[in-house]
Amino acid sequence: MKSSTSTFYCLLFFILSGISTNVLAQVPKFGKIEDAELTMKVYDKDTTAAAVILSDYGNTHFIYSSSTGFQLVFERQTRVKILKKSGYEWADIEVPYYQQNSRKEKVANIKGYTYNLVDGKQVKEKLETKAVFDEQMNENWSQKKFTMPNVKEGSVIEYSYIIYSDFLYNMREWEFQTTIPVAWSEYHARIPEYFNYKLLQQGYLPFHTSEKQASQDKFNVSYSGETTGAGFNMTRQPGGTNQVDTRSDAYIWIMKDVPALREEKYITTLSDYQAKLEFELQLVKYPGQAPKVMTGNWEDVTRDLLQSEKFGTQLNRNSFFKNEVAAIVAKYKTPEEQMAAIHGLVKKTVKWDGKNSIYAITPIRKVYDSKTGNAAEINLLMTSMLLEAGLDAAPVLVSTRSHGRVHKGSPMLSKFNYVISHVRIGENEYLLDATDPLLPAGSIPVRCLNGEGRLIKKNDQRWVALTSTSPFRKVFSSNMTINSNGDMTGSGMESAGGYEALSLRRRILEEGEDKYAEKLAKEVGDFKVGKPAIQNLHEIDAPLNITYDITATGNGQQNSVLYLNPMLGRGEKENPFKLEERVYPVDFGAPIDETYVGRFIVPDGYEMEEAPKSVVMALPENGGRFTYMVQKDGNTIQVMSKISINKPMFYAPEYADLKEFYNQIVAKHAEQIVLKKIAGK
Repeated sequence: MKSSTSTFYCLLFFILSGISTNVLAQVPKFGKIEDAELTMKVYDKDTTAAAVILSDYGNTHFIYSSSTGFQLVFERQTRVKILKKSGYEWADIEVPYYQQNSRKEKVANIKGYTYNLVDGKQVKEKLETKAVFDEQMNENWSQKKFTMPNVKEGSVIEYSYIIYSDFLYNMREWEFQTTIPVAWSEYHARIPEYFNYKLLQQGYLPFHTSEKQASQDKFNVSYSGETTGAGFNMTRQPGGTNQVDTRSDAYIWIMKDVPALREEKYITTLSDYQAKLEFELQLVKYPGQAPKVMTGNWEDVTRDLLQSEKFGTQLNRNSFFKNEVAAIVAKYKTPEEQMAAIHGLVKKTVKWDGKNSIYAITPIRKVYDSKTGNAAEINLLMTSMLLEAGLDAAPVLVSTRSHGRVHKGSPMLSKFNYVISHVRIGENEYLLDATDPLLPAGSIPVRCLNGEGRLIKKNDQRWVALTSTSPFRKVFSSNMTINSNGDMTGSGMESAGGYEALSLRRRILEEGEDKYAEKLAKEVGDFKVGKPAIQNLHEIDAPLNITYDITATGNGQQNSVLYLNPMLGRGEKENPFKLEERVYPVDFGAPIDETYVGRFIVPDGYEMEEAPKSVVMALPENGGRFTYMVQKDGNTIQVMSKISINKPMFYAPEYADLKEFYNQIVAKHAEQIVLKKIAGK
C-alpha cells in the first residue's frame, strides 16, 4: 500500500511569524500614553466633538494548525479621548463574533486601560477580566461587551483584542469613519496567494495611503510518512516538514483627520455613507488542486431559495386558503382587482409583528391561523395566494433603508433583511407589501425604497427598482376675509395623498380623532384652528381631506397699514440642509409635491402696497421646480406656492443647487404682503 504525500503538501501549510509589513506610522505602545493626550481639552479639527478616536490600528493575517486548518487572525488596538460627558458611551465596547452551529470565532487577549490626570500625574486603571461578558444578538452573532473603568471628562481609554476565525469568508471589514472624528485609522492585511478576496470600498473620502506590495513568505509544509512495498519488502519513510516559499499580497490602508458622520435629513442609514472596506472571498486555490469558487451565483442562490423549506416551498402551501382565493377570483374579473383584493385580505387577516426577515421562521399555514407573522411570512403568504389566483407573482429580496444598500456584484443573502411581492400583469409590474394595513396595493413602505431588490423567480432572475410613483403629496387651500383691524376669518382644507396621506392617517388613527383634533385646534402663533372635519380616513385609495375654520387677530395693527403673512404659518421655515458641503447623496425616497393656495379678501378702501415678487425657479435636469405667484383681482389677493421634487436622489455635485433651492423657498415664504389704507377712504 502506498499513501501519497502530495495531498499533504497541498493542504498542510503553517504560516510563519513573518507577517509584519513596513508600517507608515508607529503603532502607539500599548499601556503608555503622552501627557498631551490627557491635557487635550478640545479636538482642534472638530471643536464640537464629544470624543475623538486618536488612533485605530487593525491587522489581518492567516495562520494554520493541524486541528483547524487555515484561520484568520484579526488584531485591533484603539485609543479614544473622551472630551465631554456625552462621549462616555465610547467607553462601552462591543466586539461582535460569528458562530455557526457548534463552531464559533474566538475573541482572546482582551486588554484595556483608562488614563486620567490626577494632581498633574498620570493614573491608569486596568480593565478587569471579570468586567467582560458575552451577549447573544441572534442565531449567528454574539458579542463580547465591556465598559472601561473610571471614565471621566478628559480620560483617554485604550483597548485591544484578537479574533481567531475559521470562517475564511468572514474577513473583518474595517471602518475608517464613525460618528465621532478619527485622527488616524490604519489597516493592514496580508493575504496568501491561495485566497482571492474581492475588495469593496465604500464612502466618499480619499485614502491618505493605499499600498499593495508583493511579498515572498516562508511556509512550513507538513507531510505524512510513506509506505512502499509489501510483506518482507515493505519499507516506510518517516514524515517531516519542508519549507516552501510562496507569494502573499501585503496591503496598507490609512486615513487621517477623518470627519465624523453627521445625521442629516434625507438619508438611508449612516452606514451607507461610511468610509470602510469590506472583503468577499471569491476563490480558493491550493497548489495541485483545481480552483474552488466561493461566491456562488444568483442562479444557484435562486434555486436554493426556491427549494428552501423557509422560503420557496412555502409558496406551494396553498390548500388552506383555496376557498378564499376562489371566492376572490369569482367576484373580481380583472387581474388588477384580484391582486388588490388578495392584498387586502392578507392585510386584514395577518398582523405584522414588527420583525424583518427573508425567511419564514413559522410556516405560512400557522401564520395564517395565528394571524401574526414577520415580513417574510406575511408577504410569502400573499405571494402564494397571488399564484393560486393564477397571477404572475414572485417574492423580491429587499434591504430596508435602515439596513443599508446592497452590493449587486455577487449574491450575499446577509445583505438582505426583508421580502416583498412582485406581480406582472401584461406590460405592467407592481410591488406589494401586506405588512401595513394603511398601504394601498401597488405601493411599498418608505422603509423599502432603497435602491433595487432581487427578484427570486425561476425563469426571470433580475434586479427590480424599489421605487414608487406615489409621491409625498400635500395640498393646502384657504379662503380668508381680512377686516380693517387686521383680524381674519375663514376656512382651510388640507388634502394629503401618497406617502403623506399614509403618514397622516397613521397619526390620526394612533392618536384618535378627538386627540388629533384637540392638537390641531390649539392656537399656533397668530392663527387658531377650529375643530376639523376628516374625510376618507379609512378609504386608503382616496386622498385624506381635513377641513377646519381659521381665525387670527390683528394684534393691534394700525388701521392704516396691515401686514399679512400669506402662507398662514405653513411655509418652509428653515432649510433642511445645514452642511456647507455634503459628500453623500440626498435621498428623499420618493418625489415630493406640495401645493399651497391662499385666497384673501381685502377690506374696502385698502390697496396692496407691497407684495412678494412672483418667481419660478428650477433645479438642473428637471430635478425640481418652485413656483410662487401673487395676483390681485379687485379686492381679492391670491397666493400660490408649489414645490415639486421630481426625483428621489440628488448626488453630492447637485447639493449646492438643492441647498440654494431651499434657501430661496424659505426666504420667499417669509415675505409679507403690506396693505395700506387709501387716503380719503
